[in-house]
Amino acid sequence: MTAAAFFRSKGKNVVTENEFFMGVSMDLRWLQPAETKELISLLINSGVLEKDGEYLRPSFDIRSADVPIGFRPSSDVLRIKRKKIVPPAADDPLSVLAAEAGTLGMEKRDFIISLNAIQKQMNIDIEVAALLLFREKGADIADRCDDAYRAIAGR
Repeated sequence: MTAAAFFRSKGKNVVTENEFFMGVSMDLRWLQPAETKELISLLINSGVLEKDGEYLRPSFDIRSADVPIGFRPSSDVLRIKRKKIVPPAADDPLSVLAAEAGTLGMEKRDFIISLNAIQKQMNIDIEVAALLLFREKGADIADRCDDAYRAIAGR
């Protein structure tokens, strides 16, 4: 919501990294400069912002975000952003797929529930169920098949 509020306040969909930094820390006075640098890194690493050279753009439609009038990041958001984000282990394809479920518009919880239902109904490995679910949602699974095969074969 912080990114959406910032871009709406600027009336733009693309800004330079410096413009984002100055806007959040100096213009809006939401965060201290060091915290703003952390926020930018977090937003890029979590996929909320896309970086193209020196430009930043949201990876979502800012018009669809429900931002209250007079929005200001709460102290809860500031604590959350300081948590260390640990990427899933590359050798665990299920964790990688669960982390990517958000790109399909699925909450992780809904993703797991759907996986369990597919696995039970078809009596297949969970990795195969994940691939089927991704394919059902329109994702290209070609790059993921080898990882799933290795995970299943390694048991």
